[in-house]
Amino acid sequence: MKREVEDGVPIARVARRYGVSRQSIYNVLKATSAEERVPRRSKLDPFKAFVNDRLGEFELPATVLLREIKELGYQGGITILKEFVNSCKREQVRQVIERFETLPGRQAQLDWGECGTIDVDGERKKLYAFVLVLGFSRMLFARFTTSMKQPVLLACLREAFERLGVPKELLVDNMKTAVDRHALGEEVRFNAAFLDFCEHYGCLPVACPPYWPRAKGKVESGVKYLKGSFLAGRSFTTLADLNAQLDAWIEGVANVRVHGTTRERPVDRYAHEVKALRPAAAVPRFDTRELLIRKVQPDGHVRLAGSAYSVPPRAVGRMVHVRIQYLAPGAEFEVILADEVIAQHRLAASGERITLEEHGLAIREAARAGRRPQRPRRRFQQALPDPDAPMSVYAAAPVVQTRSRAEYERLLESA
Repeated sequence: MKREVEDGVPIARVARRYGVSRQSIYNVLKATSAEERVPRRSKLDPFKAFVNDRLGEFELPATVLLREIKELGYQGGITILKEFVNSCKREQVRQVIERFETLPGRQAQLDWGECGTIDVDGERKKLYAFVLVLGFSRMLFARFTTSMKQPVLLACLREAFERLGVPKELLVDNMKTAVDRHALGEEVRFNAAFLDFCEHYGCLPVACPPYWPRAKGKVESGVKYLKGSFLAGRSFTTLADLNAQLDAWIEGVANVRVHGTTRERPVDRYAHEVKALRPAAAVPRFDTRELLIRKVQPDGHVRLAGSAYSVPPRAVGRMVHVRIQYLAPGAEFEVILADEVIAQHRLAASGERITLEEHGLAIREAARAGRRPQRPRRRFQQALPDPDAPMSVYAAAPVVQTRSRAEYERLLESA
């Protein structure tokens, strides 16, 4: 950075290249000049390592750090602490810039953006934008959705990989659909389904450090660019229409403009990067649908999202799997029994009862068969004894003598 300024590069251009303000460049030059002088010992020296470690974990203000180091014995003021905090943050920004100026095919960054609301079938829903940016070329992929649930995330990711290719790394923030736990000092624990997706495509998931959003600055800039350049003032009729316009804008504007940081068109840099990306077609297509478990009711239907859907009667009383992309009216889903697709439906409004014709006939036939009167069981008929047969074969029935109660009382008194 300093060498570029010494070579005559305008400070404004250097600032745009590194994604920082011009004042930050001046501060770096000033700090560099100050570092060339012989440093003097200060009261902060014993605590600099602690402050630097804390700033590496959290983006803390100087007032909080002052309170923490005073508890450790610091007796200085806040002015020298602020200067040191600023120098630490500048160094971390430089490291982030160097770290994420990636080689071709090395990394992609993804993020979500909230974009207001949209009317879907008469119902007002939140509108979200999924955005993925390739680190080297800045090629952008985006898709508008009405959900940020994991099946939707994986479906958007799969489409991005199919359009652009699979990078070696996938940088995400600590969204719950990707990261289960990312505590400081502990290993990142990714969500099982998200990890399965990444392993399927041979892509290494990487989580941003907590409280450090600048680590994925490329995709955050992409989200802002999409909102400002495409969505602002846009009119559309349906979600499908909005995404169709988005595809045209990405192909005709976003990926063919001269990028503000690289000073090149993303599509031109992508021509070099695509050779380092793995084609998504190299592996089977990942099934991103959600897997639910249901029990088939005695009436031959399964319950899903408040409605009932028919299945063949042979599945009555058994557990089945339901594969569905998202729980919204119109979404297609399959009912699977022992790896066999036994029914296909579209999700209806809550309270509906959907019975396919072939299932209805089979259910009625099974019901009639269940009501058919059964043949009476034959009672065991014992053969009459043969009077000429020996006594060993047919034993005579025992003779039981009956007596009155008075007779029993007389016998007891005589005894």
